[in-house]
Amino acid sequence: MTRPHVLLTRIVIPLAVAGAALALPAQASTGRTSTGNTQVTTRNLIAPMSVPGPRTTAQTLTAAATCASYATRAGWANNGYYGGDLVTAAAICVAESAGSASLYVCDDKGAVVGQGHFPPAVKCPPQTMPYDRGLWQLNTKTAHVSDACAFSPLCNAERAYLASNRGTSFTPWSSYDQDTYARPYLDVVQAVVTKLSAGTVTGALLGECLAQSKSAVGARVILANCGSGSVNLQQWAIGGGKLRSGSVCAAIASGARNADIVLRRCARGRSQDWLPYSRAELRNAADGLCITVPPGSKLSVGDPVDMSRCSDAKAQTWWLP
Repeated sequence: MTRPHVLLTRIVIPLAVAGAALALPAQASTGRTSTGNTQVTTRNLIAPMSVPGPRTTAQTLTAAATCASYATRAGWANNGYYGGDLVTAAAICVAESAGSASLYVCDDKGAVVGQGHFPPAVKCPPQTMPYDRGLWQLNTKTAHVSDACAFSPLCNAERAYLASNRGTSFTPWSSYDQDTYARPYLDVVQAVVTKLSAGTVTGALLGECLAQSKSAVGARVILANCGSGSVNLQQWAIGGGKLRSGSVCAAIASGARNADIVLRRCARGRSQDWLPYSRAELRNAADGLCITVPPGSKLSVGDPVDMSRCSDAKAQTWWLP
């Protein structure tokens, strides 16, 4: 039985990570290299090299906390226990960079020939290009991201989220392809993700997040593209039955069906209380209706969400951080 004023206690559905290859602009060429008698297919990956990750439990915990916090801000959905997008993305980040936003790794035809931290400067051996950068090790050749973005942890996370086709494919990362992310790090990352109390509220409609039209009393709660430039307006703190952003909380505008969801000063009141319902719906305690993407919505940035009868529908599925 659900207790009032307790917001969604990790209602998650195991979800297998998609294995389809991600089509990136510079990811058209393939080749083969010989290893003994075995032919190994190689590709231009967004993070083609995998360097050793953190070596101690304390280092892994620190890396997992960093990676998970930026992964949830970028929009990866917390849609599975051990198998969800958020946990997978954060574990890949730990494996790729050990949670270091300043790490770069130099590449010479797939071999690691140097590494360091930026700033002050990237110093790869002469005639070696490209190099991988930041938390998700975005490659200079295939990721098409500036150094300013790649070494900024949130920008790196946003671009990595988009490069994963909004969480549907992790094949551009060598640590995923070589399965070096899972066994060493998944347990720690899952434990960190379970304790998250802030991040994006991500919908089952691919790439859509709940956002504030602006951070002000009376502003509507709307749809936004996860990982977009308005990422700060997509951040919600959860707990105590509230969806909170600073001093304002999501609330129903009225008790009518199809009522808007707006921001009010956080206060006691059932209109601001959101309860878990069914698999991953958010049901208001005052009217018993669920947050819904309205039928016919074009999923455009700025489209409002409203309240309707809970029906276990895709348009009513929201994953909390």
